[in-house]
Amino acid sequence: MKKLLVLLLVVLLAIFAFTGCDGVVPGEGEGEGEGEPETVKQVVLVEAFVAADCGNCSVVIPHLDQLAEEYGRDEMILVELIPWGLYAIPEAKQRRAWYSVNKELTNILFNGGRLLWGKPKYTIIKSRIDIQLALTPKVSIQASRTEDGLTSIISGTIKNISDNTLSDLVINGMAFGKRGKFDYAVRRIFEDEKVSVASLAAGESKTFTLTLEDINWDGFNLDGVIFVQSTGDKTIRQSLFIE
Repeated sequence: MKKLLVLLLVVLLAIFAFTGCDGVVPGEGEGEGEGEPETVKQVVLVEAFVAADCGNCSVVIPHLDQLAEEYGRDEMILVELIPWGLYAIPEAKQRRAWYSVNKELTNILFNGGRLLWGKPKYTIIKSRIDIQLALTPKVSIQASRTEDGLTSIISGTIKNISDNTLSDLVINGMAFGKRGKFDYAVRRIFEDEKVSVASLAAGESKTFTLTLEDINWDGFNLDGVIFVQSTGDKTIRQSLFIE
């Protein structure tokens, strides 16, 4: 009889340990999933420097357009920066110079690096995108846009989701839309509105607001991208598509 009581006590203690004091099995009930880390996907910003009179561009642009459709903007965001000729904007020429790109067009950068130029094949471009997608993201971005007449306001938050402090960052962006044969032609780079972040500790967040005047976003049916970039090595840490 004594052995039976001891056995029953052991069984009861085991049940109590498994279910907890409220009798709910871990992983079941309304608390399921709480405390799990947020899943953040790496996004690749593909910056293609192109021009209307560029022979290489007529070969490469169809590859880029196809890849933009295949991946979708939650994985790849394509922008076409035109530094000279038809549809050129001064900011595109300045950004190309900032990257110290002196190769023949087309110039393609993937998250600020891994330059391709000339007329690379579809498979080569795709492999560069896949390399970036395989990296662990260091930053998350949440943002939205509102419009008041010809003024667009983009507000949001960036967060350092890595284990290390990130330094010398900028929160920048671009507005782009169809111009001639360019479906992703950049109309404006937010150089004057960009926000500098001297350092961002692990787990730290920072809110930001970019006020863009005289842009007529909805009137020109524009899309946009917000990105966090290191000014030192020019790596783009994360990007977010903005409608």
